[in-house]
Amino acid sequence: MRPVMRLAMRPLMRLWPRSIAGRTALVLIAGVLIVLWAGSMVWWLSVARGDGPPGSQIAFETVAGVAAMIDRLPPETRARALAAAAGGGLGFGWTARRPETRLRRRGWEARWVARRLKRSLAARGLSTVEVGAPVRRRSGSGGSLEAHLLLSDGSWLTMSVPDRMHGPPRPYTFVLLIAVVALGLTGLAILVSRRVTAPLRRFSAAAARLGTDVEAPPMEEAGPTEIREAAEAFNQMQRRIRRFVEDRTRMLAAISHDLRTMLTRFQLRAEYIDDAEQRAKATDDLARMREMLDATLSFARDDAAAEPTTAVDLASLLQTLCDDLADAGHAVACAGLERVTIACRPVSLGRAFANLIDNAVKYGGAAEVALEVRDDHAAVTVADRGPGIPAGRREQVFAPFFRLEGSRSRETGGTGLGLALARTIVRGHGGDITLEDREGGGLVARVVLPRSGGKGGQE
Repeated sequence: MRPVMRLAMRPLMRLWPRSIAGRTALVLIAGVLIVLWAGSMVWWLSVARGDGPPGSQIAFETVAGVAAMIDRLPPETRARALAAAAGGGLGFGWTARRPETRLRRRGWEARWVARRLKRSLAARGLSTVEVGAPVRRRSGSGGSLEAHLLLSDGSWLTMSVPDRMHGPPRPYTFVLLIAVVALGLTGLAILVSRRVTAPLRRFSAAAARLGTDVEAPPMEEAGPTEIREAAEAFNQMQRRIRRFVEDRTRMLAAISHDLRTMLTRFQLRAEYIDDAEQRAKATDDLARMREMLDATLSFARDDAAAEPTTAVDLASLLQTLCDDLADAGHAVACAGLERVTIACRPVSLGRAFANLIDNAVKYGGAAEVALEVRDDHAAVTVADRGPGIPAGRREQVFAPFFRLEGSRSRETGGTGLGLALARTIVRGHGGDITLEDREGGGLVARVVLPRSGGKGGQE
């Protein structure tokens, strides 16, 4: 049963708004409309079953009183009495025979007037009444409905019914009223819900900025008490993160200075090793340690990089990288580089793309770079024809110091920080890197960057 209910509710769920503002507005509008509809129906039914619109009860009592009086008067005086009773929208006539005017009895108005007239006439001993819209309206008839009343002597009293006796307002009046109120409530609910959810949008924007830039400006501490307290706590958290990053950067700078000093001493002492083979191995190890230290410090300091953000043509940046690598003798090709401007840190972003292209050349022999532009993002692909990476290990290769190649050779294995550094830089710009199989064999590194620029897009 539950799967069937879920299937039946699926079309309705598609109409359910995704935003808090939309849901708040929808709930407010639905609640008020339900109350309005229920109240309107209660009022309408009470009027329909009761006395009708204001003044209609007096009109019915007047008609019943005139009918009862005419029923008691002799025929020769009835014409003068009816002339005196006419007025206020009521028109009377008297005939000895049944009126020739045919009445259309269909319609809820005629039934409502007939029911009310019968109730008033029954109290005065009269019960037979016909109410409807005349097929041929008599001249002088002042209303849209006409009533024929049978008197006790067999004669008939005719009456034209004024509009105010046509019962309660028609149903479409309530539909129109509800529609007008719904439009007003929709605008008001949207305005109120947007004002209520505006702080949440500010929090979302601030969190996005903090996720890519700890130096982003703090949130404005304004609004209701709860919002101000939340903004203050958020800004305090941002200050703590900034202090942590600054402390870590200073610590890394100190470690770098001390380690470089020690490596320089080891380098000098290695020169005094008599065995040439051992001296060469020690020198090589020291060079590798220096390279690993530089790469590690570069990776660790990248989050705190203070490179300014500028607007850059991504196609030109990629073309420059490809040209430089091609001039260095690498097989690199660029295709479909559509111009698109993004806000970024060009040096660090260029380093990320250079790492990806260098990996493609190193492991695939050649690299093919392409750029695809969409409305909200730009996608850069770096493809090769190498052995690829197993699907189960594609996330592992982004971990620092992880290498698929098991040797410790710098020429074949590297330091294991290239992809980790590239992903850190790209995510710092609000994008991401994924690895995919290439059709026909090989690997594709796909970089997706937002057009707004992520970190670069923050002012």
